[in-house]
Amino acid sequence: MQQRATTLQRMRRMRRAAAAALAVVAAFGAPASAAPRSEGPEVLLSKVEALRVVFPRCERVLEQRRILTDEERRVLETALRRPLEEKGFLVYLGLAGEKVDGFAVITNEIGKTEPITFIVGAERDGGDLQSRKLRVRRVAVMVYRECRGGEVRSKRFLEQFEGRTWDDPIELHRDVVNVSGATLSANALCNGTRKVLALLDACVAGRADDALIREARARGAKEIALAAGSLASGAGARVGPIEACRLVMGSELRVVALAAGAVRDANVRAVQQALDAAERLDLVLSDWKEESELSRVNREAVHGPVAVGPELLDFLQQSAALSAATAGAFDPTIGALVKKWGFRGGPPREPSAAELASACAACGMAGVALDTDTHTVAFTRPGVVLDPGAIGKGMAVDAVVDALRAAGVGNAFVDFRSSQRALGAGPDGRGWPVAVRDPFDADATVECFLLRDAACSTSGGYEKFVEIGGRRFGHILDPATGRPATVSVSSTVIAATAARSDALATALYVLGPERGPVVIDAIPDAAGLLVPSANDGRATPIRTRRWPTGAAPAPLPDSSH
Repeated sequence: MQQRATTLQRMRRMRRAAAAALAVVAAFGAPASAAPRSEGPEVLLSKVEALRVVFPRCERVLEQRRILTDEERRVLETALRRPLEEKGFLVYLGLAGEKVDGFAVITNEIGKTEPITFIVGAERDGGDLQSRKLRVRRVAVMVYRECRGGEVRSKRFLEQFEGRTWDDPIELHRDVVNVSGATLSANALCNGTRKVLALLDACVAGRADDALIREARARGAKEIALAAGSLASGAGARVGPIEACRLVMGSELRVVALAAGAVRDANVRAVQQALDAAERLDLVLSDWKEESELSRVNREAVHGPVAVGPELLDFLQQSAALSAATAGAFDPTIGALVKKWGFRGGPPREPSAAELASACAACGMAGVALDTDTHTVAFTRPGVVLDPGAIGKGMAVDAVVDALRAAGVGNAFVDFRSSQRALGAGPDGRGWPVAVRDPFDADATVECFLLRDAACSTSGGYEKFVEIGGRRFGHILDPATGRPATVSVSSTVIAATAARSDALATALYVLGPERGPVVIDAIPDAAGLLVPSANDGRATPIRTRRWPTGAAPAPLPDSSH
């Protein structure tokens, strides 16, 4: 009886989520902050935004509600070797002109206790119009309801599904690498992707474009425009905020902009173009992409000067200044150390003392020779590897804000998980709300404040870590020792730009309660809050002299790079 009751509860949750998935929209509330939401679903992508992700070349899509016949259900359940709780699906045909440029399905799968709403896009294998084999183009999470396991929302995890076909297992620990702490959610994404491939194989594979389009329209398919202006579609969309989200650098980058009336459509386009600026920066700063400019510098600068573009030059100049201001606690040259610990792929392991000593010897901006006249950089010692992890997301946030400001948007909030930046004074003129989560309690906060024309970043080792020999090691490394910093649990810094707050939050975390506040107080545009390590498991924050406890911080002055 207990098992039957549990099954009925799961089915009820699935039905509620399936109904919601038919009309997912980007809801507006308090902007996402350094603290995760403690209740309610987290809407990451509206339906139109999700369709743009899986149909990047399409101007419009056809949305068709597909109700399964008893025979279709039996065939799918036999192929999947599990029962289906859905009676039907929303199936999408992406249209480029009158050609079908891919397929997609919005579906739900239970994670631990709650359904995850996500979209799976597929395309014909090899572009063959007659091919019955479909492969995954993109997977994107639209609504996440669990309080744990959110790592499955990241682009880095979801990219593992791309190119998979029905012939692949699509199982954890086989061709999909699991994320520690997110096993149930990761397994749900695997099950749902296989389900969508099986459904599309039965419904659309091997059929000609004209037949698919004709049948969809005969079944009353709805046509949805994917032009930039359709982001804010719907009867009430022309009032209230513009909100958009995109997967960049492995995380969700969210923008909320306030606009109305005649300038609203222009601001909708401005938001999308601002997100484009962050994606372009990722192509420069990524240390995961072999073709990025930073990866090229890491390969070639040890052999002599390498010419760099303006974005990478800005990264190097800001990094040098911030490293000096923090006595090397922020160090963008720790790439070799990061790899030694397994934080950039490969199996996690604890390096030997000799390995740590060798990697530490290569650290420090003293090993980077930057010529601002010729725009070149060279490494003056072997083993230097640039790592943008402690400043890259902040720079992406700044790129978005710069693009918004240039387009005339004066009131917006940009949230990149660990880094936020406010442009203007928010919806009520007092500021944009930010919450700093309690590192010991995911449902609690240690500080809430309003942010105006300033940036805020939080660093913590409680979410990103590796387990080695039964011990947990945080991902924030101390360049002086080569080991994970242990004197802090989380740190938050407000500064003039997100690049500065991002780097300074890392430095404050590494320096800890003894040295950190002194360093931050010496930086004119910075204010910080630190939660030191504690044996009693309680968050007792330490604030720097200028920390705006319980109030909105005054606008911070621009600081030279």
